[in-house]
Order: sequence, then structure tokens, then C-alpha cells
Amino acid sequence: MIGVILENKLSKVLNEAVEYGNVTSERVRNAVASYIRKDVETAERIIEETSAVNEESYRIEDDCLKIIGLHQPVAKDLRLASAILRTSIELERINILSAYIARYAIDSTDTVIPPHIEFMSQTIQDMINDALGALMNRDIQLLKRSTKNYLQLQEFYNQLHDSQGEFMESGNLVLVARNLLSMGHHVMGMDDRIAYLIVGKRVIHHKVFYSVLMK
Repeated sequence: MIGVILENKLSKVLNEAVEYGNVTSERVRNAVASYIRKDVETAERIIEETSAVNEESYRIEDDCLKIIGLHQPVAKDLRLASAILRTSIELERINILSAYIARYAIDSTDTVIPPHIEFMSQTIQDMINDALGALMNRDIQLLKRSTKNYLQLQEFYNQLHDSQGEFMESGNLVLVARNLLSMGHHVMGMDDRIAYLIVGKRVIHHKVFYSVLMK
């Protein structure tokens, strides 16, 4: 009976984390779109909604801590609770970075937005969605794809820096790009804990992921 209660609680909080992740992914898309299109109305809405959206993170964290404290899960149940907890924390940080990008959209003086920014945005969304799928389904292939896309994100950033030169040192372009790169770091934090859930080993960095987990 106790096992069933624990399973139900974990399932509920897992579904909440996935839904929160879907909202976060959409906010990344909208924030970057508002910057590219100079859509001040959308940017202002993203900023205003950030606190309310991130209330979900606090609820998920609280539920996870209650599960750990009251039910004392072990083995895979403990790893799942830990993965959900870490995921909610990293998603909260991504949401805050989306608000920063929206802020840059409001006062941007950038006249030309290279396509790399949109490529980076889509890569982040793909990383988040694959990480959530891996968390929900214990799918190592989705986790592998999410982690691999971090390399693509870095490549887009490097290409942007190389192609824009001095322009990267002015305006908000460099700030938006760096925030998107930071989002990738946070998704890697999610992937690290999800890997521990699935295979019982930590990732920390994509090189470790491939050299240890993907053999």
C-alpha cells in the first residue's frame, strides 16, 4: 500500500515537471522571437509572467522534498525524485534567462539579427524536449540526443562570434547569445541527473557521457 502511494505521488510530480518543462520551452521560443521581431508586447508579457510561472518550480521542489522526507524512497524511486527536483531547479533558471532575453528585446538597438540566434533557440527547445522525454520514459537515446545537441549549440555560438566580429561586442546580440548558451548548461544539468536515474551514473559533461555511458 505504501509503495502504491509513493508511486502515485512520484507519477503526479513527474507529470507536473514535464508540463512545466513544456511551458519553459515555449517561453524560450517566444522570448527569442520577441527579440528577433522587436515585439515589445510579447517581451513585456514574458517578463511579467516569470514569477507566476516559476511558482510551479517551487511547488515541484516542495513536493519532491516531502516525498523524500516522508516516504524515504530508495534506489530508483530516490533517483527519480532527485531527477525531478534537479529538473525543476534548472527549468526555473532557464525561465529567468528567457525573461532576460525578453528584456533585451525591449531596448534592443540591433538592426540585423543573424540566423544563428534562431538556430540556438531551436536547439535549446530540442534539448529541453528530449530531456523531458528521457525523464518521462527513461529513454537513453533521447538523453543522448539532448546531450549531443549541446555541442551543436556551442558550434552555433562560435560561428556567430566568428562571423560577427566587432558587432558581438556591441548591442544586445552578445547578451542574447550568451544567455542561450547558459540555457544549454542548465539543460546539461538536467541531463546529468536524468542519466543517473536511468543508468546509475552521472554525466557532468558530454565527453564523459559518450566515453562512459555510450560504449
